[in-house]
Amino acid sequence: MSKRKSETQSPPPAGFHAPPAEGGLSIDRLAQAFAAMMGTADPHAAPATAADAVARVDTSPDLDDEAFTNSDDTAACRVSPVSILEALLFVGLPGGVPLTSRKVASLMRGVRPQEIDDLAQELRCRYEANNCPYEVVSKDSGWIMRLRPQCAQFGAVLETRARLVRLDAEALDVLAVVAWNQPVARDRLVELGCDASPTVLRMLVRRGLLEMEKPLKASATVAVEQPVYRTTQKFLSIFKLDSVADLPEPNEPPQ
Repeated sequence: MSKRKSETQSPPPAGFHAPPAEGGLSIDRLAQAFAAMMGTADPHAAPATAADAVARVDTSPDLDDEAFTNSDDTAACRVSPVSILEALLFVGLPGGVPLTSRKVASLMRGVRPQEIDDLAQELRCRYEANNCPYEVVSKDSGWIMRLRPQCAQFGAVLETRARLVRLDAEALDVLAVVAWNQPVARDRLVELGCDASPTVLRMLVRRGLLEMEKPLKASATVAVEQPVYRTTQKFLSIFKLDSVADLPEPNEPPQ
């Protein structure tokens, strides 16, 4: 008697894939002056730590599944390919990486990449016709949503404030000593009593508060070639200074 093999059909996959410096200059005093100039920013605020990357299996439904389109949360929002695209562009990818039409199309059933490009163009025309402060633009091989150039200054204000809050005491020490001794090499910062770690210097350069210039040539006083650091125009803008000459004297109490 032969056994009949039970045939089961797998369901289709769902979802989408220091001490004081020479001459009595106090680094604490310098840092306090900078902290005062920063207003309400807390120089001792701990920087946010990025969450560890975790591999996950995504079993969520497609964005245009009935579970999404019929939910109470979407009652006031018509769920369609264009509204889904608009929401994805609004959230965006980390680091401002463009969303490719192929990636977006993979999140919806029966939608081709070319249709995503057409929808992105539709959004761009709609925003332009309505004089919206934001726009959809083509970048590299995908699309991004951003503020229009004439409105970018408003976003920059919030971005700058957020970054200032994350400057800790060590970063303020480095920033203060560089500001009053620029251009200055890292070894000289250490001589001045500032524990300027390469990590902090790189962070300040990356945020545009310091710039690194070509190394000083080795000499009788400099054993090896070293890059020197100085403050930037962005530094002046953040601290509301016209030039470094407007910096308060190091021995002045914070205002």
